[in-house]
Amino acid sequence: MGDLKPFLALYRQHWGRLSLGILLAVLTLIGSIGLLSLSGWFIAATAVAGLVITRSAEFNYMMPAGGVRFLSVSRTAARWAERVVSHDATFRLLATLRTWFFQRLAPLGPGQLKDLRDGDLLNRMVADIDALDHLYLRLITPVVAGAVAILALMGLIAFFDTRLSLILGGTLFALLLLFPLVFYRLGLKPGQALSERLTGLRLALGDWLEAQSELAVFGATQAQRQRLHEQEQALLDGQRAMARLTGLSQALITSLNGWVLLLMIWLGWEQMGSATPPGPLLALLVFATLASFEALAPVANAFQHLGHTLSAAQRLRPILEMEPDQQFGDKTAPETFESLSIDALGYQYPGALDPVLDNLNLTLKAGEKVAILGRTGCGKSTLLDLLTRQFSPQQGQIRLNGEALESYQHRALTQTLCHISQRVHIFNDTLADNLRIAAPQATDAQLVVALEQVELGYLAAEQGLMQWLGEGGRQLSGGERRRLGLARALLHPAPVLLLDEPTEGLDEGTEARVLAAMLAHRPDRTLLYITHRRAALAQMDRVLLMDNGQLAEHEG
Repeated sequence: MGDLKPFLALYRQHWGRLSLGILLAVLTLIGSIGLLSLSGWFIAATAVAGLVITRSAEFNYMMPAGGVRFLSVSRTAARWAERVVSHDATFRLLATLRTWFFQRLAPLGPGQLKDLRDGDLLNRMVADIDALDHLYLRLITPVVAGAVAILALMGLIAFFDTRLSLILGGTLFALLLLFPLVFYRLGLKPGQALSERLTGLRLALGDWLEAQSELAVFGATQAQRQRLHEQEQALLDGQRAMARLTGLSQALITSLNGWVLLLMIWLGWEQMGSATPPGPLLALLVFATLASFEALAPVANAFQHLGHTLSAAQRLRPILEMEPDQQFGDKTAPETFESLSIDALGYQYPGALDPVLDNLNLTLKAGEKVAILGRTGCGKSTLLDLLTRQFSPQQGQIRLNGEALESYQHRALTQTLCHISQRVHIFNDTLADNLRIAAPQATDAQLVVALEQVELGYLAAEQGLMQWLGEGGRQLSGGERRRLGLARALLHPAPVLLLDEPTEGLDEGTEARVLAAMLAHRPDRTLLYITHRRAALAQMDRVLLMDNGQLAEHEG
């Protein structure tokens, strides 16, 4: 249960809505029990009064009828309000949990997450956090509401007979404590297995969808589908096991309800309070006992899923407990960019025989345009990763305006350095929102200008800025996605632009025009351009060649 503590602490941020949801659940239960109890007594009392003509005139039909109507309306209203408030509170809580998780995840370096696949991280952020809503909707609310409702029921029965009130209340509280313990134990292993099988199926399905071409080429499509089918069957078996537990809990509650009802009839049939025989009050006792198990019904079903919730919390907690390997200082972004200097930089990947960067030196001055050429794998992208502090250099120093790079805030670096990597990520959102990632305050006119400068103006002209780009920008070609990344670079206000193979996949003519437009857009902008193509080299102030982890002037 200790795995849940970090998440329970966040509940305090929404304690008002969560408490109101519990209060409404209590009112709903009290209304249900009161409605059934009063209705049973009213029908029985009306029947008894009708048997004696002289007593029928004395019987007050109006007050109990009004009570039935009041409880009926209030129960309906409380049920509706409880659904609205509790689900609203749950959605807000899940949004807080997901934001909190992402805030802890974002500062972690690639090396810390190298053992986790993208699909696994996404599954933890979405499915595992969704599983945490069981804590409030299925555990906290039913237990608290059930306990309060039982106390209210005891007060009702105690008004007529204290002995019966204590017996019924004691029995219900004993079951309220026993059900969670029993069904938590029964559902622990099936719940954890269900979580693992669901995660495995999602990851395998994602791999199958992404690797369609490779599977078809190597004739492995059918084998992969068979593995998916086996994982799906394992998941269905786990769901059947949980369904059997649900059926067992409901059967047990129904059976116990009957036995407790027989016990209360046997204890109260001869006398209830001072009434001998009890008459219509016995009907009140009977229907109150029947209704009381409505408070217990959700509890057993909830605790059988606690194992699944705990498994989700255990998968999330290791990421939450990670400390970022990159530490940032407190310096804010410089008002003007002067220089970016690299002195004797060295870096070697874990397990590699040779360093990818070895005693590398480079100085970028304000407004300077520098291109770096080199074979694939020579360390060009690694250099940009070090400049943006994805990794820390193992030797040497990087300085921004003469100050160590690690002395700046993370936000200061993102405001000063705009990095467009080889892989441009397109969010499942509109064209406008994908562009405003770089400049949240940009107007529609500015977005259109940026698109036109990278020759994507037709996207806005044909379908508008509000067109949906789909998951990963699936409606765009590879070249369009890269140019969309360049449009973001145009909109970003950073004085230093770091481009990593930004025109890969573009024809030479388009590449030359797009780069010319980018250079003309802000001539004072500093540019470090990683490429293996020569279309824009004539527009560079310097062209460097990377080889053996070092930089040298390129000749020719």
